[in-house]
Amino acid sequence: MPAGVKKAIVPVWNAVHRAGWWVRDHALALATGNIERCTVCGRVRPMIYRRRVIPPRLEALWGLTPEQARALARKETSECTHCGAKLRARRLAQVLLELDPAGPSAPRSLHEWARSTAPTLRIAELNRIDGIHDQLAGLPNFRPSDYVAGAPRGTVVNGVRHEDATQLTYPDAAFDLVISSETLEHVPDLGQALAEIKRVLVPGGRHLFTIPRLPGISKTYPRASLRPDGTIEDLAPRIHHPGGDWGYLVYTEFGDDVLTLLEAAGFAAEERFGPPSAQDLAQVIVATRR
Repeated sequence: MPAGVKKAIVPVWNAVHRAGWWVRDHALALATGNIERCTVCGRVRPMIYRRRVIPPRLEALWGLTPEQARALARKETSECTHCGAKLRARRLAQVLLELDPAGPSAPRSLHEWARSTAPTLRIAELNRIDGIHDQLAGLPNFRPSDYVAGAPRGTVVNGVRHEDATQLTYPDAAFDLVISSETLEHVPDLGQALAEIKRVLVPGGRHLFTIPRLPGISKTYPRASLRPDGTIEDLAPRIHHPGGDWGYLVYTEFGDDVLTLLEAAGFAAEERFGPPSAQDLAQVIVATRR
């Protein structure tokens, strides 16, 4: 096939392929009755489950059973077809709404919450959370950030503020709420990150977050550590999320003692939708600064 013809055909082929997946995913959601009100945007929409997002290599390296792989796929997809919020984001939003003190008149979605309670709060987002970020983006006291390797801390790179969770540039007691999702496992120094999050929270402020956890792991342990010279020491077989061999390096494997670790770091901690099981890996942790 001539190179020019191939160059013209490939984008069309890819577009048709993506359209086919879109039709299949929506048809499956409708056929299985996977339709519900999204706690992020408030719309009643099909929730798209895609088993294919968990590659075989991640299953092998992490030792996932087929049932755990399906549960992890539900956590990382089950996406709202309106706002794109994954199950872990929708559950995080649900917990946030349950903690709202508004009583019977409490908002039913993060979209409503962002227009009622949220404008009075100072909120930090550590790494973008699909769906949630867009609902909070217009708030006056919302401070989103991402980690940008090599960038000076606190600077803006391509329109996004760079923050390192182990060395946050925010002042003490700057926030009422910190949110993160699938971030802490990628931080080289977990203890320092927890200390920094506690520092920037007001007393009584909360860190709501999700982390990857598997059932049956009793004790949190490091999979890797960062040496002073910047090289990485592997303490367990190296694993990356989301691909196994590719993605972001996992430094910490969390176990059943995670709440105890948070308590030792100065938080009152509880877990919602837990504990993890082979059927459900989409827990939300609430850590309240003492």
